[in-house]
Amino acid sequence: MIKITTPEMFADLSDGNRFIGEMPQMVGSSINIAGKNNVLFCEKGVRLVNSVITFNADNSIVYLCENKNAYKINVSVYNNNVFYSGRDNYFNGVLNVILSEQKHFFIGNDCLLSFGIWVRNADPHLVYDCESKKRINPTQSIYFGDHVWVGQSAMILKGTQAESGSIIGAMSVVSNKKIPANSSFAGNPAKKIKEGIFWRDPCVHAWTDKKTEESESFNEKTYIYKYKIGEFISFDEIEEKLLPKHSVDKKLKFLDKISANDDKNRFCSDKRKKSGFFARFKK
Repeated sequence: MIKITTPEMFADLSDGNRFIGEMPQMVGSSINIAGKNNVLFCEKGVRLVNSVITFNADNSIVYLCENKNAYKINVSVYNNNVFYSGRDNYFNGVLNVILSEQKHFFIGNDCLLSFGIWVRNADPHLVYDCESKKRINPTQSIYFGDHVWVGQSAMILKGTQAESGSIIGAMSVVSNKKIPANSSFAGNPAKKIKEGIFWRDPCVHAWTDKKTEESESFNEKTYIYKYKIGEFISFDEIEEKLLPKHSVDKKLKFLDKISANDDKNRFCSDKRKKSGFFARFKK
């Protein structure tokens, strides 16, 4: 296994492993590579603090977008996995992610992730139905839209899809749930607490009465998301673009398109509507 602890060491990569983009800052961090044909992609302004990224096998991508905040991540990938983190996400503590069986974890922009969070897209052992003898616990990708808030010590499991503006409460266990935009889910197992809500990121810890009074209303629609034709990007269609049959370079080209997309309502669905983004994306 190659262990990279400074950006200069990326020059030592071999076996088809690549670094692409702007050199990140690395503080107490390492990139470990045991496989082949893997890619770490960093936009400008990536700072890794107390982070570990481990490529355990082959053909995986870790794609880190520009961020005004430090990345604090412990990400372990295997074969044909994609970990994508959009712009300006806030990591209050180290985010722990294990990706398995050629499935993925996708985070949009402007998300707030508390400490003690674990993300796992596999069980990972095998479960079968006694009658049919068929496996019943397939691995599934996990998707977050934009401006998603995940509370302390949440466990995010396979099949979770959280649309933009949603909240996952502290200590929640979320598995195979589709969380609509501007709604909150919490509990074990997580269930819907409220819909038609939005959240803002100012921290109230040191507030006095004046600040509390000033926050009683917020009369802008900045964090309210609605389906809009031509903007919506389907998580299921993203999944198709990341299938193992596509080359690493083709996946990177697609992720570049996602990163460049600034449509506000891109991850707010209407079940009756199809994605408008993919009609503009040339294969």
